Amino acid sequence: MLIKNNFCTDTKKRLWLLLFIGSCVLVTLYSLWTSNSTADSFFTQKFKTSKELLSYRHRNSSYANTKQHDSFNKSRYISKGWPANHIAFLKIHKAASTTVASLFQRYGKENNLVFAIPRGHGGGGTALTSRFFFPPPKRGTYDITCGHVPYNREEFSRVLPNDTLYIGIVREPFSQFRSFVRFFRPKNILSLSGDNPVLRYLSQNESHMEFQRYTVTRVRSKIHDFNMMANEFGFPESLFQSRDPKQTQIYLRKLDEEMDLVLVVEYLDESLVLMRRLLNWDLKYILYISLHVNKIEDPRLQFGSKEESLYRARSYLDHALYDFFAHKLKEILRRQRVDFYEELAYFKKTRMKFNHFCLYFDSGTLVNTTISFERSEWNQPFVITRKHCQQLSSATFLRRQAKSQGIVMKNR
Repeated sequence: MLIKNNFCTDTKKRLWLLLFIGSCVLVTLYSLWTSNSTADSFFTQKFKTSKELLSYRHRNSSYANTKQHDSFNKSRYISKGWPANHIAFLKIHKAASTTVASLFQRYGKENNLVFAIPRGHGGGGTALTSRFFFPPPKRGTYDITCGHVPYNREEFSRVLPNDTLYIGIVREPFSQFRSFVRFFRPKNILSLSGDNPVLRYLSQNESHMEFQRYTVTRVRSKIHDFNMMANEFGFPESLFQSRDPKQTQIYLRKLDEEMDLVLVVEYLDESLVLMRRLLNWDLKYILYISLHVNKIEDPRLQFGSKEESLYRARSYLDHALYDFFAHKLKEILRRQRVDFYEELAYFKKTRMKFNHFCLYFDSGTLVNTTISFERSEWNQPFVITRKHCQQLSSATFLRRQAKSQGIVMKNR
């Protein structure tokens, strides 16, 4: 009897142990499943500004009602959902923004979308208002704005649909400064005497400098200003003098809340693949060639470690802006699954083939007049012609687009 009782007791213990282990397995499987579900809803979650950075999210978008579990289904990008047609691109000087703007121009042209057309020279204005841009059509809104205009959410909201996606771009500040000086050759730097005008410019006392909202007018006047990116991102005027770190972070969090995606030039291909997924576009629309690239060297223009250190001290807002969104992008990339990097590799390969075709066309050594691309998990089959290459590098887009929108522009 004692042996039988001990046997029953041992059996019960084994059963309870098996039940406990089974429960642990079920809890673990459920946790893994919910974790994947969270990853699958990548673009629908709000991005946190702490170290617990997750992702950009879709916000009030016409395509946001696609089922969340489809958000990382590669086939959906070319067969399901609606592509985004309402876009505000914050075009930043010397931050690959002309290259990126050409993508929106090409997409908008092919899909008969309405652009914000600037009235004056330089492709932009001080504000997105009828004083600087031709007014939108009778329905009262543009589909796309991708000209140079400082960010002002209130102004933008008046002339853009509620489901507009806001996209910005940043570049490492000293690299942007170097590119700006070499390309525009600003008078307030090049006019300085001596064999190192850049160092002399960076060593000047800045107390006498008055704040001005950065615009295409100042670029055309060949003037450089410190904290140019922050200026074009609409940072409050007070921050350019106070350097208040707390208020700077408050404005960065505001931008983070309002921007759907901020591209980073140093990770341009990765940024564009994220953008393609956000916009739900065919991959062909994000193929690019670099535009407005400076190739002239001037021995007087020196950009060494001393100049970089001085520039960092003067461009504190630009560095805060860049560091914030570069860190955010890196966190997003770190959390991507295998399918993202498969698409990235395919994009790089396709872009090289695309670039080869257009660059050989520009050089006059191209024999073939078209190049074909097969269907993939991220694009329908498509053909690129000489016309596509001409559209990418043409400076007459705004004039042709204005004509198609019934706008009569004066000779520039």
